Amino acid sequence: MYVCLCNALKCAQFKAAARDGAADVRTVFKACGVRPRCGQCFEEADDVMKTIRRKDDTALA
Repeated sequence: MYVCLCNALKCAQFKAAARDGAADVRTVFKACGVRPRCGQCFEEADDVMKTIRRKDDTALA
């Protein structure tokens, strides 16, 4: 599923970045070599990354 239509970034890319320790959504854009455009995806992208971090934290507990 696409999270950022402007840059064609998929959910899997944000999940992988969260697992790899990306600090925030902007870090993912930078790692992918693109810049945010309209910003409408930030909330969804942040939610995806938080979900992955929570799952990883739970697995470590």
